Amino acid sequence: MNLNTLRDALHRTARDKGWYDQPESDDAFITRFVANTHGEVSELWEAHRRGSLHQPCDKDAALTNLEEEMADILIRTLDACGRLDIDIDRAVRIKHACNQARAYRHGGKKA
Repeated sequence: MNLNTLRDALHRTARDKGWYDQPESDDAFITRFVANTHGEVSELWEAHRRGSLHQPCDKDAALTNLEEEMADILIRTLDACGRLDIDIDRAVRIKHACNQARAYRHGGKKA
């Protein structure tokens, strides 16, 4: 499966669950996407701060909090790519090739 196939499945689920019932501009959508994704990253950070990254999450004991939050970040991102009609499989492949061609630590960056 490529990323676009997963993108389409995730976006279809989000639509089916009502997350796109209200029309909105791309700008409004991107604002909401950034805020919601920031929320997922913050949940990951809080699990780290609590020391609970490797404990079972409250939604499904088959996942750790780390796994759940990382999945949420990817799901939101791929869903957004579906909403914005981004060929994310192509974009990731191109960006990966660019990263492979970069200098070690991108020329000496510390982080």
